[in-house]
This record gives sequence, structure tokens and C-alpha cells, in this order.
Amino acid sequence: MRSVRIAGSLAAAALLLSACTAEDHTPPYVKDGTADLDLSVTGQPFPKTLALVEKALVRIQRHDADGLAELSYDGEHAKETAGAWVAKWGAAARKPMVANFLVSPKKYVDVKIRFKGVKGTLSLTLQEDTDDWTYGIVTREGFYDD
Repeated sequence: MRSVRIAGSLAAAALLLSACTAEDHTPPYVKDGTADLDLSVTGQPFPKTLALVEKALVRIQRHDADGLAELSYDGEHAKETAGAWVAKWGAAARKPMVANFLVSPKKYVDVKIRFKGVKGTLSLTLQEDTDDWTYGIVTREGFYDD
């Protein structure tokens, strides 16, 4: 009987230990909320530019101006611009969206985002940071309507 208890205790300890050391296999798009976006894409985004736009839209959707400002390339007016985008587009970002990627020379990517049933366009300019090959949102241009 004692050996059964010891074996049971060892099995429980092994199970507990394996649960503690198991890797989290949750895909990043589930963790960051981008899996829930109702987003269609036109044009030819690069994987990094699409990921950045998705992250920006999730932050707008969640009214997370601080998180959106962190995605800024230049940091200039980032908080002000992020706050304005969240205020103007937060409710619209819960609707189906279409992001049209217009590639200028590879260093810049212009993205026009339309929200179903909403007048106007959210225009984003993404700029490449050649030091680490990532992109950021240019916030100094602010936002404007078509």
C-alpha cells in the first residue's frame, strides 16, 4: 500500500512539475487580440507592416491611447495623436474594416483604413527603422479625413 502512495505522489509531482515547465503555445495573434479583428486587406503588406497595423487597430478598439503611442516611429506628438485616433475611431474599429496598403519606396508604407458604415478614412504612414528592420507609425502627421 505504501508503494502505491509513493508512486501516486511521484506521479502527481511529475504532473505538477511538467505543468509548470510547459511552454505556452498560444499563438501571438490570440494573445495580442489581433485574431478578433474583422479586417480585410488590399494591396501588398509586408508581414511586419500588417502586424503593426493590426496591433494599432486593437489598441484603437480598446481605447488604449498609451499603447497606441508606443507604436510611434518618431514619438513626436505620439500621445496627442494616439488620443485623437482613439477618440475618433474607437467605436468604428469594432466594425468590419478594410486596410489598403500602398507601398511607396520600401521605407514608407501608407495605409488607408475604412470602417464599415463610417464616413472618412484613418490614414497611417509607417516608416521603416533600418537599425532593427522594424516599422513604426509616423505620428507627426496626425490624422485627416478624405
